[in-house]
Amino acid sequence: MRTILFPTDFSELADNAFIYALHLAKFVDANVKVLHSYMSPVFASVHPGQPDILGEMYANVESTEREKFLNNTPRLMQLAMDYGFPEHRITFLLEEGPVASVVRELSMKQKFHLIVMGTHGQSGFLDRIIGSNTVSVINSVKTPVIAVPPHARFCGINRVVFTTLFRESDKTALREALIMAKEVGAETTCIHVVSNSDLTKVGRHMEQWHEDHKKYVVQFKLLDKVETVEHTITNYILDNNVDMLAVIKRNRNFFDRLFKDSTTHNLTFHTKVPIIVYHEE
Repeated sequence: MRTILFPTDFSELADNAFIYALHLAKFVDANVKVLHSYMSPVFASVHPGQPDILGEMYANVESTEREKFLNNTPRLMQLAMDYGFPEHRITFLLEEGPVASVVRELSMKQKFHLIVMGTHGQSGFLDRIIGSNTVSVINSVKTPVIAVPPHARFCGINRVVFTTLFRESDKTALREALIMAKEVGAETTCIHVVSNSDLTKVGRHMEQWHEDHKKYVVQFKLLDKVETVEHTITNYILDNNVDMLAVIKRNRNFFDRLFKDSTTHNLTFHTKVPIIVYHEE
């Protein structure tokens, strides 16, 4: 049985992503592990002769977080049951430590099919839009991460767009995306942004990729660059009612450029379209 890991801080934004994760888990027949992690603050001892005070302060923090965990898990369980997700297929985990470190450690012990997390949906720099925790998790694990923005609603996944440079190392991620798309009944379009100078060369690559993936249901499309690569991708997503964007994490700069435009057009994309991030082989 596959497993989806869902880190949460029990916020409203996280609850929205949780509902998305539940729907997705039903489609791909996966269990859900809900993770809440917390960081213990660093206390300085102002009374060297009273070390027991520090132990008591740390114990209070742990007790508070455990109480928060115990107060919220029944609520999420009820939410899952309201959406028809079986109770026995959800597990709740409480761990101490930075979320990225905890997720990495858990991933070393168990293989997760997907990690699903909520995002902020704000305009500005990457950490503000996706959230520093989500960015840290993406950078820490090889598991695909789905970042769910605050206004995303699961109405099925019908259209997936996969961005590529037609590198050989992209093929593994594309095949993972195609397998998931098949499971949820989605059409996949593989896009590449070109300029006139490399059209012939890229055209040959596209023909070869089409041949390499002919057993899958996938279209390949070349887009003429308008202003920037990121602007071209964003416009295509919004003009074609795309339900999910699949990208390969090459470096942070791509994400910064993709999200930093704060125009209303891009903000719609930021707040409504989930992004699944794969890792370059």
